[in-house]
Amino acid sequence: MAFVAGTITGTRGRMPPRLARLTIRRPRRRLAGYLVATVGTAALTAALLPFRNGLAPLSKGFGYLVIVVAAAAIGGLGPGILASLLSFLTFNFFFLPPYNSFIIGSGEDIVVLFVFLGLSILISAALARASERAEAAEAREAGLAGLQELSALLVALGAGDGSYDAVLARVGALFGFSSVTLALDEASGPLGDPGMEMALSVGGRSLGRLTLRGERPPLSDAEGRVLRAFSDQLAVVAERDRLSKAAMEAQVYRETDHLRRSLLAAVSHDLRSPLAAIKASVTDLLGEDAEHSPDDLREALESVNDETDRLASMIANLLDMSRIEGGILRARVQGVDLGEVLSECVDRALRRWPGLSISLNVDDDAAGVRADPLFLDRVVANLLENAAKAATESGTRGIEVEAHRDPDDATVVVAVIDHGRGVAPELRRDLFVAFYQVDRRNSHVGTGLGLAICKGFLALMSGAIWVDETVGGGATFRFSLPLAVGSLTGGSLSA
Repeated sequence: MAFVAGTITGTRGRMPPRLARLTIRRPRRRLAGYLVATVGTAALTAALLPFRNGLAPLSKGFGYLVIVVAAAAIGGLGPGILASLLSFLTFNFFFLPPYNSFIIGSGEDIVVLFVFLGLSILISAALARASERAEAAEAREAGLAGLQELSALLVALGAGDGSYDAVLARVGALFGFSSVTLALDEASGPLGDPGMEMALSVGGRSLGRLTLRGERPPLSDAEGRVLRAFSDQLAVVAERDRLSKAAMEAQVYRETDHLRRSLLAAVSHDLRSPLAAIKASVTDLLGEDAEHSPDDLREALESVNDETDRLASMIANLLDMSRIEGGILRARVQGVDLGEVLSECVDRALRRWPGLSISLNVDDDAAGVRADPLFLDRVVANLLENAAKAATESGTRGIEVEAHRDPDDATVVVAVIDHGRGVAPELRRDLFVAFYQVDRRNSHVGTGLGLAICKGFLALMSGAIWVDETVGGGATFRFSLPLAVGSLTGGSLSA
C-alpha cells in the first residue's frame, strides 16, 4: 500500500541548466569541428595559392597545422583527423612540386609531407583527449553540483505527504522533465522505460519508483549517474520516513495501551469502591427484616450521597482527561477576578471539610488574570481537595492560599500550601501524569487525575504548574497564569 505519492508538473521540454548543455554541446562542437576542418582548409588553400612559389613548404605546412589544431580543439578526434588528411592531400596537390598533382618530386618533400601527417594526427589525438577529459570533468562537476543540491533538499526534508514536493519540483527543473511522480509502496510492479522510471530499493527491498516524463532527449550517461545516485538517496530518506512513521505509530500504540491498562486498573479498583459502598448502603436500607432508626437512615443516605459525589467526580475527571488528551477542549480565555474565584473555591472546600482552616490572601497587583473561569475553578478546586486530604491525614488542619504577581514577568502565581507529609523529590516528576497516585505506602496506578487535569487545563490557558516543599514540612502547589491587562484590584481575605 502506498504511503507517500507526489506528482510535480513542470515546463514541457525545459532542459537542465548544465548537464543538458554539455549533452547538446557535444554534437554541435563536433559539427563545428568538421566545418573548421573543411572550410578552414579550403579557405587557407585559397589564401596561400597566390603565394605558393614565394613561400617555403615548411611555412605552408605550419598554416595547415593551425587548421588541424583548431579542428581538433573544437570538435575532437574526428574533425582533427579529417583536417589532417585534407591538409595532407591539399598540401601535396597544391604546394609540393609538381603542382596540381599527387606526385612528389623529391625525397625531401616526401619526408616533410609524412612528418606533417604524423605530427598533425598526434596533435589531433592529444587535443581530442584533453578536450574529452575537460568535458568529462565539467560533466562530473555539473553532476556533483546537481546531486549536492538535491541532497541538501533531502537532508532538509520534513515529515508529511507534501514534504517531497520541493524535491520533485527541483528534479523536474534540473533534468527538464514535465512531470515527476514518486510512488512509494511495497510492490511497485514491473518498470516500463528504464530511462524514465527508476526503482527505489533499500537492502534489496523494493520501496517504489520514481517516474519521470517529458519531451526531452534520452538521458545521457552523466544524467543517468546523477539520477541513480539521487534515487538511492531518496530511497534511504523514504525508508527513514517509513521507519519514523512506524516508530511513531508504535509509540502512540504503546501510550494508548498504557492509558487503556491504567483506565482498566482505575475502573477495576477505584470506581468499584464507591459503587460497593452505595450498593451496601442501599441493600441494608432495603432489607425487609432490618429496623433502622432515623439516625441510621440519615447516616446511610449521607454515605450514599458522599459516594455518589465521589463517583461523579471520578467520572467527570475521566471524561475531562480524555477530552484533554484528545485535543478537543478549547479554553475561553478572558479577564477573570482571581480573588472572587479563589474565594468561592475556599467556601466550597470549607463546606466539604468543616474542620479545616483556610486562609486566603490575594495581592492588590495580582487580582486580575487571563483565564477560562470554569477551568480555573476546576484547577483551584482540585488543588484544595488534595491539600485538604493531606491536612486531614496529618492532623494539621491548616491550609494557606496565596496569590502574588511574579516580578520577573507578567504572570500571577497562585500557591496552595499544606503542612502534610509532603512529596518526596523523586516522586514530583510523575505527580502530573494521569492515573498516578501517591499514598502512605507507595506510588501506584489509580484514578489520580486531579493534578493531570490541572496541568492540562493550565496548558490550555498558557499557564504552568509545579510543586515545592513547604517550609517546616508539607507540599506547596503553585500555578501561574498571564496577568490581565489593566489588572483588577484585589485585597486580602481570610476564611
